[in-house]
Amino acid sequence: MQALWSRAGQSHRCGCRPCNVALAAARRRAATTARRRKPTFAELFTACYSSVFATAAVVDAVRKEDRRRDLDILLEEARRDLSDLQDREPFVAPEGDGKTPDLSIQQMDALWRCLKTIYKTRPYMKEIHKPPIVTASKLFASLRSERYGCPSEATLRAACLTDYEELEKAVLADESDERYVAREAINQVQLLRESTSVKRLVDKFLHRTHKVDKEPGTTPSFEEACILAKTSKLDYTFRSIDSEWARQNTVRLNRQLRQIMNAPDIRIKEKIGRICYNLLISAHAADMHTYNTLIVAFTKAGLHGFADALVHSFFHDRLLRPTPTTFVAILSHYKVTQNHGRFLYALACITGVDSKTGGKVRRRHIDDIESNYILLDWAVDVRLRTLSGNWVWEHVPPTRALVEEAIHGLLHFKLFEQAASFFLTCVQWGVGLSIKVVRQVLDECVVAMDWKGALQLIRGLIKCKQQWKAMLLTGDGEADWYLISRIYALIDLCGLRIPGGRVSETCLANLDISVSELGELMEALEEQVSGLDRMRLPAADSQATTTAVEDGQQGPCPKTRLMQIESVWKDYVYVRKTTSSIESKLLKPDFSIDFRTAMALHIGGVAVQRAVQLRQEFERLARTTTLPCPGWEGIRQGVAVARAPKGMRGPASSAVLVRS
Repeated sequence: MQALWSRAGQSHRCGCRPCNVALAAARRRAATTARRRKPTFAELFTACYSSVFATAAVVDAVRKEDRRRDLDILLEEARRDLSDLQDREPFVAPEGDGKTPDLSIQQMDALWRCLKTIYKTRPYMKEIHKPPIVTASKLFASLRSERYGCPSEATLRAACLTDYEELEKAVLADESDERYVAREAINQVQLLRESTSVKRLVDKFLHRTHKVDKEPGTTPSFEEACILAKTSKLDYTFRSIDSEWARQNTVRLNRQLRQIMNAPDIRIKEKIGRICYNLLISAHAADMHTYNTLIVAFTKAGLHGFADALVHSFFHDRLLRPTPTTFVAILSHYKVTQNHGRFLYALACITGVDSKTGGKVRRRHIDDIESNYILLDWAVDVRLRTLSGNWVWEHVPPTRALVEEAIHGLLHFKLFEQAASFFLTCVQWGVGLSIKVVRQVLDECVVAMDWKGALQLIRGLIKCKQQWKAMLLTGDGEADWYLISRIYALIDLCGLRIPGGRVSETCLANLDISVSELGELMEALEEQVSGLDRMRLPAADSQATTTAVEDGQQGPCPKTRLMQIESVWKDYVYVRKTTSSIESKLLKPDFSIDFRTAMALHIGGVAVQRAVQLRQEFERLARTTTLPCPGWEGIRQGVAVARAPKGMRGPASSAVLVRS
């Protein structure tokens, strides 16, 4: 610029006044303008030094802020754990209702320990799949109805169904629960992982829809969703940018999904197409509330394959934190689909016993725990956390809805002894249950004539001398009378009452029951019976329940003895099936070939012996029966052919053996 002003001052002038003034001003400007000086090395070094240290200071401040936030979280957890340790006292069940809104840490610990025991001592899957049942006979059905007033199997199955209206209300309540802290993506890598997981879930939905809905016709939403899934790239945003707007967006999305699933005039393919389209165009990846909404909706509609895809995505593809209703919906889904193995797996995840996925609440690797004393203090509390594999898993906090759903599921899969144990844990520690669940547990054990479950309940009632009155008896004469009649039925089923006397001490010792404890229970029952108003009983059930209570006070009759024998026979079948399961396990390659050969010979010999006994019984029946038995000669001829060598066997319809 200075050079320009200098050249301007040297330009030719005509001598007029304006030119003289302009050129003079240009010369003065060129003379007064300071020439730009080159910076020295010291100045450059100082500037670079200051910039580097300023950048380092900013980075260090950000790192310190993150570290401070992490330490605040760990400190808050340590304070909470310390408060729990200070509050650790022996729990005494209240004398009144005892149904507090939230469970204490002592109650949760008792429930977790009981579920761990149930999972570790579970029967073999073969036994759960085909459990031993009582004889399907009209005689036993009429005896149960006449003697104890038991409901039918259809009534019990209907009472065990999931109330989807209440479950949907619980899912809606989770959406507005401010105490729930979601686990969200905080960097691009995590956001990309969420996008990939949602894309994989949508692809599963679209693929399974082709197998479910094969009817011809146009489905524009489904076709558009397929094109969008193939061509578009998911571009989800971080929820932390605007948390309130993200929450409202999730609420609107879930409301729309519920409306789609509840629409009666839309075919399945169109419904799935609309659901996938909404999941793909949403501004954020589907969160735990959306998963809960879809799991409940698909299970309610009977679309279990889609609910399975959601549950699998939750356990294996996403890092979502479960809400209080998540595992209630998962247990209900596995109960409806008759998947006993996955049901028990979900119980293992709740208690931290599973070493693969856990309950998705929180986990820490043992290497991190060993190098951090704060995490070490966090991990040593075995009430809240469990070491499985190389991880310390935090347990899923149980709720009353989760406890009741677990009991319903155990009863549904005929695990009466396990359901009775879990039920008694609730009674002992004051976990309030609905009267519907209490009646369901007692009715199931009586109708199934399950001797082990009945004995477990009687032992528990004897142990919980005061708690069972506070937890089971509601003050309603009709309900209390019914429950007491069920308890008397359980006592009869266990054979703990004999006419005109007491049960021998040897028999009680074998059952791990003392004479005094049994006497206290009977006195407590008689005291409750004497205080009840029988006029409040309904006409339909008064005769059956009154007979059960009065006969229970007097002792068992021959009808009761017949049902006791049937119950013992059912337990014998259970032992036989368990023995067969153990024998089949001993044939696996884990054992030596000599041992497996000997075991196979033993199993084969026992099977042949049973076959011979069965044939003898058939022959004895054929000789003694007076009724015509068509086809019996053919059966005997088949037996004769089976005895002959292969080369001497002829047609099964001929009694003549032909030599080849």
